[in-house]
Amino acid sequence: MDIREISEAIRNSVSALEVAKALGLNVDRHGRCSCPFHHGTDRNMKVWDGNRGYYCFVCHKGGDCISLVQGVVPDIGYVDAMWWVNDNFGLGYRQKHEKPSIMYRAKRSQIKKQSNL
Repeated sequence: MDIREISEAIRNSVSALEVAKALGLNVDRHGRCSCPFHHGTDRNMKVWDGNRGYYCFVCHKGGDCISLVQGVVPDIGYVDAMWWVNDNFGLGYRQKHEKPSIMYRAKRSQIKKQSNL
């Protein structure tokens, strides 16, 4: 599998709602939470289950499970965010000769510490 196929498979396997909860966002039963992008205090962001992703009705940011990781975790690239979702949800995808970057490994431990708080 190439990186695009792995990315598509990950996006189809994990919902933005599952990722939001793994990142420690306080999502209510209606799928609403405070937006981590504009640091709002109201529940302006809607996170859907399935492949529908997320959307903030104030700052108009939206996307899929991978872009949610990118937006919440500072200085993480798309590919590293993709591997974060892959590893944290036990999907088991790997590309030949593809190793997560040093930054990814450092960010992964930082994310774990934040979500355990």
